[in-house]
Amino acid sequence: MNVKIPLWFASLDVCVFPFRPDDNKPYGNCKHCSPTLRDGKTPNPDYIRHDPRDCRCIAEGGRCHGLHAATINPDIIRKWWQETPDANAGAHCGRSNIVGIDLDAHGHQPPEDGVFIRGETIDPAGITDGLDVFAALCELRGKCLPWIEHETLTVETKSGGLQAWFRVSNGYEWRGGDSVRAGFGWQADFKAGDQSLTLPGTVTRKGRYRALGEARTIAPLPAWLRTELERIGRWVDPNPRPQYIAPPAPPKDLSRYTARALENELADLAAAQPGALHDAVRDCSYSVGQLVGAGLIDYDDAHNAITAAAAQAGVSPEERKAQSTIRDGLNAGMRSPRQIGEAA
Repeated sequence: MNVKIPLWFASLDVCVFPFRPDDNKPYGNCKHCSPTLRDGKTPNPDYIRHDPRDCRCIAEGGRCHGLHAATINPDIIRKWWQETPDANAGAHCGRSNIVGIDLDAHGHQPPEDGVFIRGETIDPAGITDGLDVFAALCELRGKCLPWIEHETLTVETKSGGLQAWFRVSNGYEWRGGDSVRAGFGWQADFKAGDQSLTLPGTVTRKGRYRALGEARTIAPLPAWLRTELERIGRWVDPNPRPQYIAPPAPPKDLSRYTARALENELADLAAAQPGALHDAVRDCSYSVGQLVGAGLIDYDDAHNAITAAAAQAGVSPEERKAQSTIRDGLNAGMRSPRQIGEAA
């Protein structure tokens, strides 16, 4: 790769780091930064335990620890490419305040359960890869493909997939996620935080990465896409609330088993992030409702405890929708009482 490419990205405040030639993987660490030898199993006697963020090699312009070495310093970038002129390059998402839609085209078999997008049902006809899945998501939301509606850097990947880059105000407010479990859907991933995007101009043994279209700037993340990412829990509160400890007025006279089970459920709810609050209230209410149905806790005590935990997560006790969700969840759980016996 010509050094002008990573230097140009650095001029846009995109922190870059080198990949190995013919690959999109970072270089290995030096002998002091590798905990094991090359076999990956044998302890390295020369390893010095340290946090990559405090690595002396990086401070001196080294390239240990992969994306943790990413920089916009042109002198360090020139030094790297003088050492290995045929190196490829990646961009550190979080440090660059960018996120990426990463759509794969691997030719894998569709998911056996038929779920292409979490929480949604789509017609599987014609769905062959992540590009199709994301197009279906856009159709569900009544939106145009965001890299077409908003001119932004879009890169064709080595598999024939696509990466669309977007700016965010704080790159560490977002976390990446893969496929249906934590991304947009099957073969439709999200890159953010301590993850990387591959720079166009990278050439690997399996193919090349090249910029598509004329756009060479990085557009702000569209509002609807931000909402979608919050829905699937990819937004991270930069000022997280303290973990739940106990409700203000905990129910009394509970067995040790019930108290522990209740506390675990309420703690998960109290620590829920904004994009996942509705699901957290619903799931907690259902699980606690199972305790109510088993006669282990009073209904009103359960309702008050859930309301208190939800308030710690930022849900107003007066919010009608939340209260309705709590009641519905409790009632649903009561119809399926917990069968686990009480601990002695």
